[in-house]
Amino acid sequence: MIALHFNVKDMFRSIRLAFSFQRLWIQFVGLLSSYLIYLVLTYVAFMVAGEGVGEVWDRYGLLPICPGTYMPVISVILCGLAVVILAFGAMLTSTAVARAVYMNLKGNTFYTYKEALAFAWRKKLSIIGTPVLLALFMGLFMLGGGVMGWLGRFPWLSIGPILTSVLTLVWFIACLFLVFMGIALAVSLILTPAILAATDDDAFEGLFQSFSIAFSQPWRLLFYQAVNVLTSGFGLVVFVLLAKVSWKVMNGIFLWGMGAKFADIATQASYYVQSWTSPFVIYYQSLLPESVGRLLFFSYNFTSVALPAGLAASALIMAIFLIVLGGYVLCYPLAILNTGHVLAFLVIKKIKDDENLLERKDREEEDDEEQEEETAESPAAEPEPAAPKPEAKKKAKK
Repeated sequence: MIALHFNVKDMFRSIRLAFSFQRLWIQFVGLLSSYLIYLVLTYVAFMVAGEGVGEVWDRYGLLPICPGTYMPVISVILCGLAVVILAFGAMLTSTAVARAVYMNLKGNTFYTYKEALAFAWRKKLSIIGTPVLLALFMGLFMLGGGVMGWLGRFPWLSIGPILTSVLTLVWFIACLFLVFMGIALAVSLILTPAILAATDDDAFEGLFQSFSIAFSQPWRLLFYQAVNVLTSGFGLVVFVLLAKVSWKVMNGIFLWGMGAKFADIATQASYYVQSWTSPFVIYYQSLLPESVGRLLFFSYNFTSVALPAGLAASALIMAIFLIVLGGYVLCYPLAILNTGHVLAFLVIKKIKDDENLLERKDREEEDDEEQEEETAESPAAEPEPAAPKPEAKKKAKK
C-alpha cells in the first residue's frame, strides 16, 4: 500500500500514477468506444436531415457537432442520444481508471484492465444514478414552484398571489436548497466515478458523499480541482512535446533510409490528419495563444502531394495510425484528471471522516478472498477405482 500524506502534496502523484500502460489503455478503450458510437449517430442524424456524408465530412471531418437548430425531430433525438452515450462512456471510463488507480494505491499491482472495466460495468446504474437522482430532485422542486406560479395566473384564484407573497421566506429557502443541490450535482459529476471506485458502493453512497463534500469541504475541493487541472495541462504539454520529438526522430531515421519517398508519405499523411481534424483544431487554436496553439497542434499547413497508388495507400494507413496515436496522447491528461479525482476523494474522506479507505477491504476484495478460500478448502476429487482385470474377475468367481 502506498502511504499518502493526506494533503495537497498527494495531488501531484497523479502525473506519475496516470502514466501507466494499464491506465492509458483503459482510458483509450473507453474513449474510442464511446467516440465511435457518437460519430456514427451524429452522421446518421445529418443524413436523416437530408445532408450527404461527403458534405458533412468536408465540414466537420472526424469531429462532427450537431447544431440541432434546423434539424428534424428525429435528428435532434439522435444527436441528443449521441451526447448522452458519449457522457455515459466518459463516466464509465473514469470509473474504470479510478478503480485501477485505487487498487494500485492499495498495492494490488496484479489488478488487470479487464477487471477494472468489468467493475465499472457492474456499477453502470450507480454511475448514472447519482446525478440522475439529484437532477430528479431539482426537477421536482422546480416543478412545484412552477405549479404554484401557474395557479397564480388564474383570476378566480386570487389567493394564489397572496399565498406566494406570504410564503416568500419558504420559497427563498427552497430555492437556496435548489442552488445547493445544483452544486452537489456538479460535485457528483466530477467525483462519482472516484467515489464508487474507492468505496465499491451504490448510487446512494455517491449521493451522500456528494452532498457531504459540497457542504463540509467546498473550498478544499475547489483548490484540489484547480491543482488537478493544472497538473493535467502540464502533463498534456509534456506528452505532446515528447510525441512531437518522437515523430521528428522517426522522420529523421526513415528519411535517412527511404529518402524522398518517406517524405512524401509523411507529408500526405499529415495533410490527411490536418484536414480530418481542421474544424476542431481551428476552434481550439482560436481559444489559445498562437505560441501554445503551434506547440500543441500543427506548426504549419500541409498541402496534398500527388502519389502513386501504393504510396497513397501507405499515407492513408499512416494517417489512421497518427489519429490513433493522437487519441492515445489525449488520453493522458484525461487519465491524470481521473487519477486526481481519486486522490482528492481519498484525502477529503480522511480529513472529513478520519477514514483511510486504502486500509479497508471492499466487497470485490472480500468476494475474491471467499472464492480463494472455497477453492482451497474444496476436497480434491477422489480418483475412481480402476476396473478389475479379467484375470481378477475369474479368481473372484472361483
